[in-house]
Amino acid sequence: MRTAMRRIVPLVLVLAGAVGLVLRFRHSRTEVTREAERDQPVVAPSRVAAGQGTATVTLDSVERRRVGLSLAVVRAAGETAVSRLPAEVVAETERVATLRAPVSGRFTVPEGARWPGLGERVRAGVAIARVSDARPLAVPISGTVTRVAAQPGALVEAGQELLEVADLRRPLVRVAWLEGSGEVPPPNLTLSPGGDLRVPARLVGPAPEADPVTRRPAYLYRGARSWPGAAPGVPLVALLVGAAPATRPEAQAAGRTVEVVVPDSAVVQWEGLAWTYRRRSVGQFERVRVKTDQPVPGGWLSGPPLAPGDSVVMRGAEELLSEEFRARVTVGDESGE
Repeated sequence: MRTAMRRIVPLVLVLAGAVGLVLRFRHSRTEVTREAERDQPVVAPSRVAAGQGTATVTLDSVERRRVGLSLAVVRAAGETAVSRLPAEVVAETERVATLRAPVSGRFTVPEGARWPGLGERVRAGVAIARVSDARPLAVPISGTVTRVAAQPGALVEAGQELLEVADLRRPLVRVAWLEGSGEVPPPNLTLSPGGDLRVPARLVGPAPEADPVTRRPAYLYRGARSWPGAAPGVPLVALLVGAAPATRPEAQAAGRTVEVVVPDSAVVQWEGLAWTYRRRSVGQFERVRVKTDQPVPGGWLSGPPLAPGDSVVMRGAEELLSEEFRARVTVGDESGE
């Protein structure tokens, strides 16, 4: 009996060890499989479909609400009229700083500095002038030089003006409201400082005085950005878009191409070209080209494939373009892979 037990016990131990090895191997294989599954990229269903040289992005109602997507119907170019209103950049005392001589003496420029000229930009806190042995002078605000009242080397009196600087990053413009422009000024219009340059502007309110040239009531508008030559007293033109008799039916009847006005806010830039997203159906938006060789107040004059009555994305176009970019990224494109 003892001999049989001595033979059975080692056999049982060997079998138990073998079973343990098998279980450990299976467990190891299971862990390897799980790790491989965890390393697999999560591929979300694409919202972009390409075909016939165009791309269509599909967003459900939840995504459209998330990006705040909004639409506008494009109008035929012949359905608008543009009024040209006289305007002028006006000074704002709270955005103007004057540099004056603190004492009498000879006006010089500190070593390493340069005396600016008319229309140049200067930075606040940078020493640009000195009178006699007084401490160097600097303008308190950054802005554009609107008046140069003295030149280095001149003898100046205490309190004499040397330089005037104005903050013209967003110029304030007075627009004369001519007869026939409407009783209520629109919240937005377009400024035309010259050439093809167009600057959006937002209504500030009624001007405290009438326009000095036309003697008509005037309104103040704030430009969205500055432009070359912007300075108080500089004249320009304000473009007011209004309704005009529609010519679309006649053009269509004659078989002519009808051009439309695509709003600025509906246009996105990609690969050096201008695009807009046109709604094809509920939740589906197609990217189409927009011509930019014919600027008009508030947008661009463009033709087919856009047509009067088409709906384009006014807010959310950047998100649609980003969705296209995400669809182009493939696994392994990330840096370091």
